[in-house]
Amino acid sequence: MDYRIYFIEAKYHLSVAKRLLKNYDSYSEKRLLIGAIRESAKSASKIIKAFMIYQKVGGGEVVFFKKLAPKYLDKITRTNLAKIIEVEKAQANSPIEFRKKENIILLIDGEYRFITVNRIKEFTKSVDNTLSVFSANFRQI
Repeated sequence: MDYRIYFIEAKYHLSVAKRLLKNYDSYSEKRLLIGAIRESAKSASKIIKAFMIYQKVGGGEVVFFKKLAPKYLDKITRTNLAKIIEVEKAQANSPIEFRKKENIILLIDGEYRFITVNRIKEFTKSVDNTLSVFSANFRQI
């Protein structure tokens, strides 16, 4: 598979996440935040696949975070990429989710977890940073 396809898909999902967050600022609806989490996680997964294909490294996200990410991404960006993917998986499995002010509350493994709008924006910014690093370090279309 061509890494450029994953790169383009990552850019698309990131643009959707940014639009959802922008719309949330004027229309605060829980589903916009859930959508932003999902789209940011999809973008993160796609850019990870693009990195792996481009570098011809087999394996999954664990290999990416151990071998490739430290070469190109700072610690905060790596942490946020891992967290957005983790949060998206937890959100998909959460039997309960609701919004209280600027937080989304999820029931994960019997415990309530709070995710702020600002944290979701940080996740999205880290995905954007990763796309920028990919663009700067590798040939593009």
